[in-house]
Amino acid sequence: MIRHQVYFDTLGSMQEDSASWRAVFAGLSVLRLVDAYTDTASSADPANWAQLHSVRTAIEAVSEGDTIRGVLTTVLDEVTKRRSIDETVSRSLMAYGRALDHAASWGLAIDVFSTVAKLTRPEKNAKLSVEAHVAVGGSARRNGDWDTSARAYSQAAYIADTLGDRQGVLTVQVGIANTYLAKGNLPQAQTILDDVLVQARDHGLPQVQAVALHSRASLAGQKGDCAEGLKLAHEALNLTVNPTERDGVLDDIAAMFTLIGLRDAARDTHLVLAATSQSATVRGQATINLMELASLDDMPEAFDAYARQLANSQLAPWLRAHYLLFLGEGMNRLGRRDASEDALNEAISFAEANQIHQVSFKAQAALSAIRTSARPTKPFVASPTWVPEEVTTVMHAMSELRRTAVAAT
Repeated sequence: MIRHQVYFDTLGSMQEDSASWRAVFAGLSVLRLVDAYTDTASSADPANWAQLHSVRTAIEAVSEGDTIRGVLTTVLDEVTKRRSIDETVSRSLMAYGRALDHAASWGLAIDVFSTVAKLTRPEKNAKLSVEAHVAVGGSARRNGDWDTSARAYSQAAYIADTLGDRQGVLTVQVGIANTYLAKGNLPQAQTILDDVLVQARDHGLPQVQAVALHSRASLAGQKGDCAEGLKLAHEALNLTVNPTERDGVLDDIAAMFTLIGLRDAARDTHLVLAATSQSATVRGQATINLMELASLDDMPEAFDAYARQLANSQLAPWLRAHYLLFLGEGMNRLGRRDASEDALNEAISFAEANQIHQVSFKAQAALSAIRTSARPTKPFVASPTWVPEEVTTVMHAMSELRRTAVAAT
């Protein structure tokens, strides 16, 4: 099979030279350069100036606001500096894979994480090998590829168990629990996660506790118990040190606040993300969510301010598509029907050109609803009349984080 076949398939399905096409092409160029450094049978000279120039040109063609451009630049710089594929280069590839995973490009992410898994020898770097296989398992799960996910988790478990890596073994168990969660088998997922939490506490592994608590919070949310979910997510947040994982916990906290109608608390949480995240993608997504909340709460001035900020920002294709969708939906809630239709039409056109199908479907549905409705649709979730103490605790914590974050900017 052709190496990186999913990249060629993806490029073939996209409008050539669209923003997404350029990002995928740049990623493929970098991966082929990595192949040249690792394939001893290759006749290509990895240090060939023309090849390196071609790869750098492909990266520079990616939109400036796209996180992919930054992570690919780092991979290229590390490869050319070391002239070999070591742990530093592999970790920069992992960062690229995570950026793809965050943008829902799960097929590409699987390819990147699998590349790292193949490059890493378990006996020399068990931690990175387990991490890469777990990442394959997670992306494959989100992509609905259960067989690939199961194989990756099984391989990660074997490596971790063989080398006596207790943290790795438990991390794999969390991934397996997340698979049961995705399939709707909540009791089995909870059994595994509760066991992991007990073992993580007994062995003094706070990082494992954090990821297990985050998954338990998601499980509680799926069961409709957002109060328990918020409590567990807050516990996870207090144990989380990894910036990417911290962003994920905060995003889930904001989502649960929104779900139960505590939009002021959700707004505080998104403001924290917008002010503190190291990821431009996360900051952009938080700002889009703030724009949506402004439309839900009938705050046109705030909505327009966020819309202008986003319009003047360099956004990755996935973010720009969502911005246009939320802009159109928000315009409709605020009674600006013509502007809403214009934004939704633009969202459809942009999403289709960049193969972001989910946004295109949602924008078409929203446009159809507007054209068949006599008045703007305004989904409303009433604020709860009574808030449990544990939820109030999380609300106060987010408010304090927001004050600290805003003061620091």
